[in-house]
Amino acid sequence: MNIDLLELIAEGYRHQGIQVLLLDKDYHGISQIDYGLRRKLTTDFDYSHIAEKMEQSIEENVQYIYTDDLRLTYCIFRFPQASKAARNCHILCIGPVLPQPVEKESILTWMKQKGIPSRFYSDFLEFYNRIPLAFPMKSWEHALSFLLGKLCGFAVPLRIVSTQSPELFSMEYKDYSIPDTLGVALHTIEERYRLEDEMLAAVAAGNLEQATRAHYHFTQYKLFPRTADPVRDLKNFMLTFNTLLRKTVQSSHVHPLHIDNLSREFAIQIESALTIGQLRQLSPTMLRKYCLLVNNYSRQSCSRLVQNCMDYIDFHYNEELSLGILAQNHAVSASYLSGLFKKETGMTVTDYINTTRIRQSLVLLNTTDLPVGIIASRCGFPDSSYFTRIFKKCQGKTPKDYRKSIHGQ
Repeated sequence: MNIDLLELIAEGYRHQGIQVLLLDKDYHGISQIDYGLRRKLTTDFDYSHIAEKMEQSIEENVQYIYTDDLRLTYCIFRFPQASKAARNCHILCIGPVLPQPVEKESILTWMKQKGIPSRFYSDFLEFYNRIPLAFPMKSWEHALSFLLGKLCGFAVPLRIVSTQSPELFSMEYKDYSIPDTLGVALHTIEERYRLEDEMLAAVAAGNLEQATRAHYHFTQYKLFPRTADPVRDLKNFMLTFNTLLRKTVQSSHVHPLHIDNLSREFAIQIESALTIGQLRQLSPTMLRKYCLLVNNYSRQSCSRLVQNCMDYIDFHYNEELSLGILAQNHAVSASYLSGLFKKETGMTVTDYINTTRIRQSLVLLNTTDLPVGIIASRCGFPDSSYFTRIFKKCQGKTPKDYRKSIHGQ
């Protein structure tokens, strides 16, 4: 067995917002199997009983898909004593997940059966809203079987069991002595807001990888619908999401004109969408483009003078530009502006002008069939030869070769 593959599997599921417990022989951390819910439901619940039953019931080299009395589903696998992985992990527990969304009515029915007061309904609703969906369940089971097979080097048998299966342990606890408050809803909402803040902080830094990871975890928390129409409800959420991203990028000192252009573009796309699928496909695009906006146009670390010069170049790139013109426009000496600009941006004024013009030319090369000479003129280059030379220096190929590669793709 390969411990590196085990770590890769664990990290992969955690990245999807699914809990992975690597339990040692002492079952440290077993109380997190249900995020501590049973301990909140009764004053004397002992998770060591679950550990004892798992130790007695779980066979080696068998993949268990287990559904407990809370309707939570887990994948549980016990490593053989002689395996390399068993030195660090005795039991692998992936979950909980939900095979399908839990209906509000079924929560109330289950609470009634357990004798749990209805005043805790919001706590249970928030709890189930935080559990990731594994739908369709068959695909989830097959993916796990494939990964465990790769981990073990042989086909791992699958056993599907529940609390009604006499051959497996039960997590069920008959006497729920409910305390005055559970605090589940409070904790869940706090965690959702924390993930939202983490996602926005990553966008403000232009870190797409961190923003995407936080966004994925955030979307595992199902939000209550605000309207009866699911498409309209998601549109309202997406418009709010667009506003949050817009204000976040503004805090990174990106010029409002850049932000407004992108925000307007997404607002139109959101309102034009006809299906939930179209709307959901927008989220990663929005994260990517707002992060690019920060990476390309953030002025957070620059002085007001350099910010103004950079903005002037961005908005007048197709006009005659030079260090002398910028210095004259901002009433400073050319030598002072040159030194300050290089110190704060890491490039010369000329390099920034050329970089900006090349960035604009890429848009035209990608979206139009205009001749290279016309594109050079529109982007502020005095002639196509100079444009081609600068373009090849920045992109590693000529504008014509770049366009051919785009058409080929």
